[in-house]
Amino acid sequence: MFYYAAFVAIVLLIVRSNGNPTRLKRNEPTRCCIPDKFSAQISTSSGMQLPDDKTFGTYGYYNFSYDVDRGMVGMKGVSFSVPEQKKSNIWIIENINDGQIYTIDLDSKQCYKSTMPIKLLRCIPDSATYLHSVSYGYGNKQIPADTWLVIMDDFITYTTVSSDGLCVPLSGHSFLAQPPLVTAVTTTDFEPNVDDPSIFDIPAECKNAV
Repeated sequence: MFYYAAFVAIVLLIVRSNGNPTRLKRNEPTRCCIPDKFSAQISTSSGMQLPDDKTFGTYGYYNFSYDVDRGMVGMKGVSFSVPEQKKSNIWIIENINDGQIYTIDLDSKQCYKSTMPIKLLRCIPDSATYLHSVSYGYGNKQIPADTWLVIMDDFITYTTVSSDGLCVPLSGHSFLAQPPLVTAVTTTDFEPNVDDPSIFDIPAECKNAV
């Protein structure tokens, strides 16, 4: 479960980190970079194959914050295993600069340290393939969005970002070959600021985590 949970932010932010939108190709929408900082609610679902060949699934929802100036990602929420429906309260802190992930089990107060399997990225890359455009919402309350296919080695993601000038990451559907993993992320309640900076503060129980 903890490997999966730490993977969520990567799915949401897997767009290239060169800091600027890349070039526009013929008959494609303008490529963009996600905001430098934001908070949101995210809901997730996943399925993965464990080392013993058993399968494991989860559903979760989290308060999520991202700040490029701090070089940090923070998320705190609840995850349920499938089909057992075991509930876990989880807090994840990712240091983008040194590639370290701290996953805290808030029930047992244990901290697990790991390394990011893929570097977090911010902008739609030149190599991405434009798939289609859609609208979120209904009636006069609609958000235009574009969906892109991004392939990095054995990692494939279909990422949808708003095309209203904000480049809000609205959803992601990703597939990883090793370990075998599929996951989906949906973003709601977007705010263009960090609601609670303390979500980035590494707690004492992580100081000696290995």
